Amino acid sequence: MDTIKPWVALLDADEDDYIFWQHGFLSWAQHLELYWFNSISAYLSATSLGKDTPVALVMDGVIPDGEEMKWLSTLLLHPSCQRACLIMLSAEVDDQQREASVRLGAAAHLQKPSSLDELKATILQVSAHVTAGSNN
Repeated sequence: MDTIKPWVALLDADEDDYIFWQHGFLSWAQHLELYWFNSISAYLSATSLGKDTPVALVMDGVIPDGEEMKWLSTLLLHPSCQRACLIMLSAEVDDQQREASVRLGAAAHLQKPSSLDELKATILQVSAHVTAGSNN
């Protein structure tokens, strides 16, 4: 990836979700570039050289149910994720899941947006996490 703008990796098995998110980034986060990966292995292959890494990973639907914490801890140790905030999405998130994800090292565990208003709020949260992370 050769990009001038900081970029966000969307790890999502559904291409329709990418189109939805791309609209959101073009509308409310033009300072960031969005790249889509349909699996964790596609993301790791693309970033294996480590010279161009994202400022954030947004993960939805690429981790088998029940294995979120294992994959989260593995990704947080990967060189391509060292400077990125990792944001997990789920259709439904309870406080216990959210707290466990954040305790392990995720920047946030958010409910997956299903409307434009929710998408805008979520993208603004992602952007705020990226901005906060770059100030550390």
